[in-house]
Amino acid sequence: MIKYWRLMILIVCLLGSILAIGFKIYPYGREGVEITYISLESPARNMLEQGMIITHINGQQVINVEEWQRLSGDLSGTIEITANAKPYTFSINDTIGIDVMDIERTNMEFGLDIRGGTRIILKPTENATAEVIDEVISTLQTRANIYGLREMRFYSIRGLDGNYYLQIEAAGVSKDIVDELLSRQGSFEAKVSKPVILEGDQGIIVLGDKSYSVSLSSDDSIQIETVDDKIELSDTFILKGIDFQYLNATEDGIMLLATTYTGKDIELVYSDPQRSGIRPFGEGYSFYFAILVSNDGAQRFADVTSGIPKHIDLVSGEEYIDSQIFLFIDGSLVSQLNIGSSLGGHVYNSPQIQGSRETLEEATEEKFRMQTILRSGALPTTLETSSIDIISPTLGAGFFQSAAIAALFGGAVIVIITFIRYRKIKVSVPLVLIGLSEVVIIMGIAATNDMYIWGIVMLVNLAIILTAWWKKEPIDFFAWAGALLIPILGMMSWTIDLPAIGGIIAAIGTGVDHQIIIADETIAGRKKEDENQAIFDVKDRIKKAFFIIFGAAATTIAAMVPLMSLGIGLVRGFAITTVVGVLVGILITRPAYAKIIERVVKR
Repeated sequence: MIKYWRLMILIVCLLGSILAIGFKIYPYGREGVEITYISLESPARNMLEQGMIITHINGQQVINVEEWQRLSGDLSGTIEITANAKPYTFSINDTIGIDVMDIERTNMEFGLDIRGGTRIILKPTENATAEVIDEVISTLQTRANIYGLREMRFYSIRGLDGNYYLQIEAAGVSKDIVDELLSRQGSFEAKVSKPVILEGDQGIIVLGDKSYSVSLSSDDSIQIETVDDKIELSDTFILKGIDFQYLNATEDGIMLLATTYTGKDIELVYSDPQRSGIRPFGEGYSFYFAILVSNDGAQRFADVTSGIPKHIDLVSGEEYIDSQIFLFIDGSLVSQLNIGSSLGGHVYNSPQIQGSRETLEEATEEKFRMQTILRSGALPTTLETSSIDIISPTLGAGFFQSAAIAALFGGAVIVIITFIRYRKIKVSVPLVLIGLSEVVIIMGIAATNDMYIWGIVMLVNLAIILTAWWKKEPIDFFAWAGALLIPILGMMSWTIDLPAIGGIIAAIGTGVDHQIIIADETIAGRKKEDENQAIFDVKDRIKKAFFIIFGAAATTIAAMVPLMSLGIGLVRGFAITTVVGVLVGILITRPAYAKIIERVVKR
């Protein structure tokens, strides 16, 4: 039996692939739905999380998405949801605000082409390097995690024009989230107006413990001590390490605008009720939250606000300095606040950001978006939406049905043609079965959470190899390498999308070609020579066939490697799957098929 050790390795790898694909642990049961998104207005926002498994609503079992939609459609009042085997109780006002999808039944990680979702392509407004895109991905992953979008995937892709793009895949993301959260650069600036009183055309700019003389010319340009060039209206300059802009001039003085805080100064964004909240304001709602800034930023604030006169507001009775702080995000003004007299000239580490919206839901969402952007930091480059594709999961289901029908039809055609050619059903049927086993092994290698399974496969294969060597069976270094390499590849995983399925189809086509080469070199070649001689040199003929096969396989792998490392993201899955398919073929399935053909010839 051990003389068929190549077939045994094929069977072990096949069984391991089946287990890797189908052996899935359900910690909360096989029935239920997975949470894909929780809206900001959902009453479950701070209780449930994306990725949790919902199994019951008000004691009724949730089997699938259809059952979830039926049970959650007319809910109101207090309800109880069981998620991850724990009960959660909350009250519903208008909507439950939870999107779900069916639990995945296999360990396969399918792309959006198969399971449905949203694919977004973001383009940098200026040419960006791969390192810049990686930094963008890191920042956006932080935003997605804070926002609760943990099932979102980010990929760096390179277009045919040589430029880098950012591809985002998610089970469900609205355009508002793309525009207001993902594609926003998040550049934060806090600027303080700095009035300078003139006597005649001369004045003093006070910055903390330093003073700078300034003079106003007839053409409204100004000249500042330590600044060599004349400063025109709207020009920028630097004093004491602080960026200033010259805004305007009047008879009484000039107005400057100083940048005191930037995004790099933000150390903490507060969300506790004491420093963050929403309150009614006029016909809408205003929101506010405080941020903690660095000591350097706070010192700049103290320097800029020093030496500014004070006044009392007649409406509120509060005392303020004759200045305001303006808060900008991505160049847009989001807050304009007065500065209390007690803060002027003092180190101020906790400025407050304010805004307003018409409804409570809009104010809540905008407040949370701004907090998320400031927490994650600014992107190194600005992004614009290149395309948004909404993919229905029904397309994937239809594709699988069509692929199954095409596979059955193709297998039947191959059996008929090879039977007509060789007149042997023992040649035709194994050719198709080994081709199908090759597909299963490729899918098993791509599956996730299968490290232990492939570890066992490797140990069993090693035992088979050692036993064959002990029994002095012919040595086949390629088959030995495949017995150990394929389980190692099985410990990796990748997404099965349409390009990857294209790679599987390419591997199938290559496999059929290679197996026909083996059959043609052995069985058909026998007719040209004495039958006994053909029996003796069948191994030589198989070696000749494998010489051709290895040459073709090397060419295919060499063509795919550039696509794996340099190609655009959409074809990387195709390249990986094709290379893995070729390796499975030449190291596992081709040696097994050659052993079958050798036995057929000898008989």
